[in-house]
Amino acid sequence: MKGKVWTAGFFILVMIPLIMAGKWVYDIDPFFHYRKPDTSRYYYELDSQRFQNDGISKHFEYDALITGTSMTENFKTSKMDEIFGVHSVKVSYSGASYKEINDNLKTALRYHPHLKTAVRALDMSMFFSRSDKMSDSPELYPTYLYDENPWNDIKYLLNKSVIFERVYPMTKAAGEEGFVPGIRSFDEYSNWQDGSVFGIHTVCPEGITMSRPGDFTHLSEEDKAVIQENIMQNVTSLAKEYPEVTFYYFFPPYSAVWWNNEIASGNIYRQVEAEQYIIELILECDNIKLYSFNDKTEITTNLNHYTDDIHYGEWINSLILRWMQKEEGLLTKENYEAYLARELDFYTTYDYESLNEQEDYEDDLAAAVLVGADCQHEAD
Repeated sequence: MKGKVWTAGFFILVMIPLIMAGKWVYDIDPFFHYRKPDTSRYYYELDSQRFQNDGISKHFEYDALITGTSMTENFKTSKMDEIFGVHSVKVSYSGASYKEINDNLKTALRYHPHLKTAVRALDMSMFFSRSDKMSDSPELYPTYLYDENPWNDIKYLLNKSVIFERVYPMTKAAGEEGFVPGIRSFDEYSNWQDGSVFGIHTVCPEGITMSRPGDFTHLSEEDKAVIQENIMQNVTSLAKEYPEVTFYYFFPPYSAVWWNNEIASGNIYRQVEAEQYIIELILECDNIKLYSFNDKTEITTNLNHYTDDIHYGEWINSLILRWMQKEEGLLTKENYEAYLARELDFYTTYDYESLNEQEDYEDDLAAAVLVGADCQHEAD
């Protein structure tokens, strides 16, 4: 009898702290798994995409959404709201596949039937990805936050990192004198502008050389089958399911250095042929506005806009929003072939070694001034 009492007592002593810890996490909910944040009592950091984005998509209030890979991280929702007259959130997924981003869009639309506008990047570097491809680091993917199974929420509620790195510091901060509750802005969320350096000496510190292979590859029937499955499953199917939503999709303007690498690898014709096939598939959906800015060569050939061969400064993100709102760069059934011809002609004939003569601006924001873009970050 005493043994049973001792066992029951031990069980209670163990369970009570666990229940209290779980309730602590549940009440503050730093990953927004159960509800929107309580910004009247705590301050919430936005700093963990794959742990927080699902909760943002489900529980925050918005009627427009920006999503995509790192090519969308420097978008400012304040600019989106100003230009499009909406109330938006940003849920970027660095390195994400088309499927990962589309799955998030599905969630957002399921929880927000009033969502009418979605901005999404379609990375050209992922044209040949499988339709089922997910994050390159699946061991870091918190699937227990995304599914509908309440039982595996214990991985969140009793997570040591969540308790000691999130909930405890948030509780402690809330009790300090002068504390101001709130949440980090979506302008700042995932933005990597601060600390980044732009220009040719960063993008190509060894300089640029041109190298043309003996043979170039072209789009195969196998490639087309992979592309068709990926685009139909992870791009066009959602647009067909939600015809009342306007999807603003765009190919991010990669730098000329990226295009030079495509030539050196012998892949440039295959790449552009894949782009053509994708454009043709997407243009079948009237509620997708598809944009490309690859022919804005004054941008792509000025490496002062770039911190590597594909990532551009936040002023380009702001320009992209303005271009889309004005339908500048919009691809249609009437103009896409002419666009592709201009693109291919330019990038197959451009003198890439001339980039070595570029001036590397002392002030990186001078590139923003040059193209008449917003330089608000400097004043923030």
